[in-house]
Amino acid sequence: MIIKKGTHKHNQVRKISNNLKVKEHILNTQNPQPKKVNVKIDEQVGEGIYANFFMINHSQSEFIVDFGRLMPGMPSAKVKSRILLTPQHAKHLMLLLQKNIENFENQHGEVKLPGNVEDKEIGFKGTGQNS
Repeated sequence: MIIKKGTHKHNQVRKISNNLKVKEHILNTQNPQPKKVNVKIDEQVGEGIYANFFMINHSQSEFIVDFGRLMPGMPSAKVKSRILLTPQHAKHLMLLLQKNIENFENQHGEVKLPGNVEDKEIGFKGTGQNS
């Protein structure tokens, strides 16, 4: 189905994407009573994809998040999935991740990161040498 910009359906789709929740969406339309939207996931997507490599790029209007896998001893990582987000959705995702990490740490203890992650080169182990 193709949804043209400016149509009522396009506006509904935009409202749904702006109010994304994990399991259930609440869509506030002109109707004063909120409408529940069921989220469905097919079996293949539900299996998920393991990623231990992330790369984020952005332009003025979008964020591009690549999820990939880097295997020990291999010279390159393979991107398994690419997600494009508006800056607003990227920030919303960041806040949701932050809240969920806080909830996780409250239940299971602090998640410790090895070394200085911001300066880390891609790979599994640092050699202690700068290249």
